[in-house]
Amino acid sequence: MASTRDVAWVQQLELRSRDQDSELDAVVRRWLDEVPDDVDPVLLRRMQLVLATADTAAGRVEQGARTMREIREWAAERQESYLQARSEYVLAVLLRRAGEVTSALEHAVASVDLLPDDQPAAVRSDHLLGLADALAVSGTPDAAIDRYWEALRLAELADDARLRFLVLNNLAYTFYEAERFSEAAGLCERMQAIARSHGRPLPLHALDTVALTYVAIGRLDDAERLFSTVDLAAAVPVDQAESLLTLAGVRRERGDLAAAREALNRCDEVTRRHALGSVGVKAMRERAELSAAEGRFDEAFEQFKLFHERLLAQHAAERDARARMLHAIFEASEARRQSERFRRLSYRDALTQLRNRRYVDEHLGGLIESSLELDQPLSLAFIDLDHFKQVNDTCSHEVGDEVLRRVAAVLDRYAPVDSHAVAARMGGEEFLLVLPGADQVEAARLLDALRADVQAIDWRGATHGLPVTVSIGTATGPVDGKERLQLLGTADRRLYAAKNSGRNRVACVG
Repeated sequence: MASTRDVAWVQQLELRSRDQDSELDAVVRRWLDEVPDDVDPVLLRRMQLVLATADTAAGRVEQGARTMREIREWAAERQESYLQARSEYVLAVLLRRAGEVTSALEHAVASVDLLPDDQPAAVRSDHLLGLADALAVSGTPDAAIDRYWEALRLAELADDARLRFLVLNNLAYTFYEAERFSEAAGLCERMQAIARSHGRPLPLHALDTVALTYVAIGRLDDAERLFSTVDLAAAVPVDQAESLLTLAGVRRERGDLAAAREALNRCDEVTRRHALGSVGVKAMRERAELSAAEGRFDEAFEQFKLFHERLLAQHAAERDARARMLHAIFEASEARRQSERFRRLSYRDALTQLRNRRYVDEHLGGLIESSLELDQPLSLAFIDLDHFKQVNDTCSHEVGDEVLRRVAAVLDRYAPVDSHAVAARMGGEEFLLVLPGADQVEAARLLDALRADVQAIDWRGATHGLPVTVSIGTATGPVDGKERLQLLGTADRRLYAAKNSGRNRVACVG
């Protein structure tokens, strides 16, 4: 049985586990390396859960998620209610950060319901804070605000300054997001009063919230003065980069454009040095805003386009990482059904809901082999939008996305489920259609009909008069080859032939 002192020490580490703290990480790893064989098994798993939380905060998401899932199952089997509650809590935090809002809320509710009533006020506050955060991102700010006030009362009862700051900051930011700026400002003053009474500067996460709130209510000079009270160079890289980005925005709003660019250049340097891709993408938007403020509108336009391209790439990378993480969480026993659902989701393109390149890479070879074994033809076609860059550049990326969705809907009609046909988005404006059982003649007929259907869509409202057409290159097995790469290569070559011969056509031979 663990001693009361050991339990209290572990609980302090648990309360710190939200942060990306290398010192905490080192302490936990050292304890786990030196743990005796007769250690209390619940205490051991609580420490493993702290380490798993640190792993996910540091980017080792799959490793941390797998440990969380295993501990959650272990606790459920033995009805260890506190460990169950804590497992639900850390899963909620992880899922919320990954953008899985609904699942995060389910686990956050479970973390509060399972928590024993006899837990200290700080622990109960921490779990309510997790529930409030999940409610806030799920679009229910009023319910979140009620939980934040409960969490704040418990944090004050526990006399936990760090936890009180976290709750106040997240509550203030929720008011800010809801455009309830006067209430946000009142909480910001409260945070600063607490910091002054302890003789400490505001933590950077709180400073950012205060600065954004001050900008919203027009206190621009006060917003900038905040940054003179902290040593940004001593902060962890991600906090340093985020704060420099906020500072650049404050200076731009004040009209001090040279100083704004200096802060933004420092932010870029930190993001490059520490590979902080998500902050770097946000900085690209701020750079475009700054160029526009300086009157360099052509440059701002190009920077906005680059920002949107990088943002789309970042979202794609996040979706892949989320799919891997969810698989790590749900891969075992009672969650096999959920795991299969998430695996299927990882085969879908998020924008168009067609299959994606991963699905094609993993399944096309099998479709070709099955057709050959049945002595049936199989046709596939690369379909590429003509002059799609012009749509993006002339209209907007949002219009471009809508064009892609409408074209995808046409492709989907040519790939009914009972036919085993596959419609996939391969990336950008390029699609693939796989038609088992279709020979060259049938493929040519179907694909020309598809081409005509795309051209016939009334694009005037969406693209301001710009036409949208597609060029198509096809290949048919076995006449054009029996291997996946042969057929793809032939279809790709014919696609470019269709492009070079005038676009808006289907190339089936040559």
